[in-house]
Amino acid sequence: MSFSKIFILFIIFNFVYEASGSVLINEVYYYARPNRNNEYICIINSGENEISLDGWYITIDPLKNFSEQNKISLPSINMAMGEKIYLTQNGTSFKMETGFEANYEWNDCSSLPDIKKYGNFALSNSGGIICLKDKYNNTVDVVVYGNASFDEGWNGKSIDGVKEGVVLRRKDNIDTNSSFEWEYNRTYIIGQSDFPPFKGKASKAKVFCSPDCSYSSIENEIRNASKILLNLYLFTNPFLADLLENSDADIKLLLDGNVIGGIPMEERYIAYNLNKRELVRYMMGNEKEGIYKRYEYNHAKYAVIDNSRVIIASANWGRGGVPLDASYGNREWGIIIKDEGIANFLSNVFEDDWNPSMQDSIKFDENSITHGRPPRDYSISYSIPEGYYSPKFSPLDVNSSFAYTVILSPDNSEEEIINLINSAERRILVEQNYIDKEWKNGLNPVLQKLIEKNESGVEVRIILDHSYYEETKKKNEEIKNFLKNIEVKLSDDLPIHNKGIIVDDKVLISSINWGENSFRRNREIGIIIESAEISEYFEEIFWYDWNFKIEEKDKINYEFILIPSLFIVTFILLYLYWRR
Repeated sequence: MSFSKIFILFIIFNFVYEASGSVLINEVYYYARPNRNNEYICIINSGENEISLDGWYITIDPLKNFSEQNKISLPSINMAMGEKIYLTQNGTSFKMETGFEANYEWNDCSSLPDIKKYGNFALSNSGGIICLKDKYNNTVDVVVYGNASFDEGWNGKSIDGVKEGVVLRRKDNIDTNSSFEWEYNRTYIIGQSDFPPFKGKASKAKVFCSPDCSYSSIENEIRNASKILLNLYLFTNPFLADLLENSDADIKLLLDGNVIGGIPMEERYIAYNLNKRELVRYMMGNEKEGIYKRYEYNHAKYAVIDNSRVIIASANWGRGGVPLDASYGNREWGIIIKDEGIANFLSNVFEDDWNPSMQDSIKFDENSITHGRPPRDYSISYSIPEGYYSPKFSPLDVNSSFAYTVILSPDNSEEEIINLINSAERRILVEQNYIDKEWKNGLNPVLQKLIEKNESGVEVRIILDHSYYEETKKKNEEIKNFLKNIEVKLSDDLPIHNKGIIVDDKVLISSINWGENSFRRNREIGIIIESAEISEYFEEIFWYDWNFKIEEKDKINYEFILIPSLFIVTFILLYLYWRR
């Protein structure tokens, strides 16, 4: 054979080999839940060319002779650019936990197309090696996890082991042949979403706050709605419930089914009445019955109205979060944006969470002892709590263009909020219900970033709640003592349920508390607004709260005019609901 022919063959071989190297193992689910048998592997073609998988296979025994390996054959298909292929043990269980169909299965137990299995192909929970091989037996990609070790195509330590129900997932198709791209802040539970931050521009909005003007702002949107998608952690406000019940709008209401302390009787009453049109579902887990929840808590607080506008806020729809009488309630921030782009995005998020095919999306059952209809002699109270707060702020209508970024937990909120803080050049004003000092692996990284910005010369001020709940008070006292070089106000007289930040001319409105759970395990929603007009509105509120103090004579007058028993009931209600 001539040198020129050899050279051409060499070029062709290298082209084919380099192209095949663009196929990566993208996800590995090795620690399935009991009796599910739905381990899976996802591969992706990250290159720019179609790849033939003819003769390819995946082995968990690369050190053994070919004939002795436990392995699965890949389908003899051409894999398109950007295409993902999901290979699972059990197609039925896979769909139940992910909400979509896998492409192939290696155990013949559903209607999915089968791929050939050789030996006992099962992924070890303690550690293993997964090798993707082409038809020439070249190692295309390899993943090493847990207590396993391997040095052919893999560098350094294995990927840290994960717990039951957690998916290993490669970040951004990065391929360093090491654990680097597999270990980062995001922990993927099977079935969770992976939405990127959604960026857009709008020119019409209304910003508001509680207790001053949230009720009227939300009431107006409900009265004029023909379709409402509503996701809330807690819903106990009977006046807002009546607005929905009397509305002709098509409504879907998604609630959390595992709230701390159990679902309040008020919410069960509201859910029962709204569900007469089959409008209500819970995101709920019950591991004793084999129902596993995608998120620790569905802690979001947002609504999509008529596919054209959205409400995003820090407040639950309770008496303190959205009070009818503005003399009583928590400090909360909220925004209503008129923009089809954000409405479409949050509709997609809502439908992903609502999806009835998911195991943890549970239809309201009026016969449930813990989640259903209240006792028949129960009637919800329509009392209107009154307090000692004097309303100061009206809603602000915004008619100028601004950019926004919608963020989600656990999808992207941690990275985006750290980036927001890192962008500060002049000031950072934080108003939070609470901040956890320590996370699993050390200091809270969001808190760490605040410290770094303060040390760089950026002004940092923090308001934290210090009004009622003892655990919150202790956490926030610890933060104040720890942040010796940052000014922290503990708010005794005004309950702070807000989860907001002002960074220069940007503002975050969100449901996200500053605990590890909120960033990494809950479903949460937030929005970063880039607008001097909007940030100035909330900055005025921030400084009002910074200086807020109830005069002693006002406290005495307030206490004097209340019947003592009503005083006690009011504060018990506040203790139970405002802190959610």
